[in-house]
Amino acid sequence: MPKIAEETRAARRDQITAAAVACFARAGYYATTMADVAARAGVSKGTPYLYFASKEALFIALHEQWDCGLADRANAAIAALPEAGRRSPRQVLHAVAAAVAGHVLEETGICRVLMEARALAAHEPAIAAAVRAADTRIHGQLEGLFAAGVEAGEWAAGTDPPLAARLLMAGLYGLMAQWHLAPGSFSWEAAAAALAGGPPPGTAGGVSSADD
Repeated sequence: MPKIAEETRAARRDQITAAAVACFARAGYYATTMADVAARAGVSKGTPYLYFASKEALFIALHEQWDCGLADRANAAIAALPEAGRRSPRQVLHAVAAAVAGHVLEETGICRVLMEARALAAHEPAIAAAVRAADTRIHGQLEGLFAAGVEAGEWAAGTDPPLAARLLMAGLYGLMAQWHLAPGSFSWEAAAAALAGGPPPGTAGGVSSADD
């Protein structure tokens, strides 16, 4: 496929997914139709089907878009740590928690899709499979991080890595739900840091102790 054609197709796909985020965030999964998405995107009714086989497939693609975006943000945050920080599981966890906070604040619409996907998982098998796959992957990564932290002496020897990972995930998703019910009602940065085990090393109360 010629490069220009590929770029045009990618741009149109982005146009459709952006419209879908707006529609799903406003009206929810069941009330939104592909015709609504097409109208929001300014394309013909059949155009979204050239990129997504169904509304369900489009919704799942948005769920995956959230995961990919968050992964990129978390990896960038970890890469930005000094070398000693990248070797510290606790500091890495703080960087990941801060990345989640930033992603929620900047990608509010897709975060709403994420929250609805978790509710829909009880009734929609394909969406449930996508949610479970994402949860399994994230839980495994966090469990490994906690295990490394225990081995490094950064968490108590009695820490249960699988449970710690589960509790952190539950806490983050709970904060997302509260944020969408009452936006701006708490500091995401402070809450995420607290879930990660208090202020990161080198800070006091979540504020850098060094002069800016």
